[in-house]
Amino acid sequence: MRTIIVGAGSFGHEVAEYICDIEKYDLDYPNVIAFLDEHLTKSENPAWPIIGNLKTYKKSKNDIFIVAYGDPMIRQEVLEVIESNNWELGTLIHPLAYISRESLISNGCIICPFATVGYKSRLQKNVVMNTYSAVGHHTNIGESSVLCPKSLIAGKSCLGNQSFVGSGSVIIPGKKLGKCVSIGANSVVYRNIKDNKFVIGNPAK
Repeated sequence: MRTIIVGAGSFGHEVAEYICDIEKYDLDYPNVIAFLDEHLTKSENPAWPIIGNLKTYKKSKNDIFIVAYGDPMIRQEVLEVIESNNWELGTLIHPLAYISRESLISNGCIICPFATVGYKSRLQKNVVMNTYSAVGHHTNIGESSVLCPKSLIAGKSCLGNQSFVGSGSVIIPGKKLGKCVSIGANSVVYRNIKDNKFVIGNPAK
């Protein structure tokens, strides 16, 4: 079995290392991790080669795909390509994350070290929770959304599809944020936010 990471930038290499943590591979273990990237042609780690892009990739029977872009829109575009080709979408949960046994983690999610998913929360497909991010109880995170390091979405909140929560941001309990919302770093969200809005500050405006 080989893991294909789509996106060979810095976050892609972090994801590759997380896979090595989970599977107990050495960081130079060959032939089990490879990248696809539309823009880069050379990997930072020779043991993890860039083998092409989504257009040139030729399917191998046991390949599993992880999307390692940090832009929600690009994540969604890649997800649609993977699903349209019936390729297998993998899920990555680092062993140092805390995941409630009553939560639901959908395919394609990446949950990084020290992230927390609370009781009865739901992560839809292709979500990224970066290091020390947290989702409170009974919260729903929409498809292809990205939570940056040390961000907090408190309990009974809802984050729409393809949204972005910047580092250090806090969304107070019970808030509803629409799809394609972007929250600037270190912001505090006290009110509901409509679709396609960018907010920043404390209070976020």
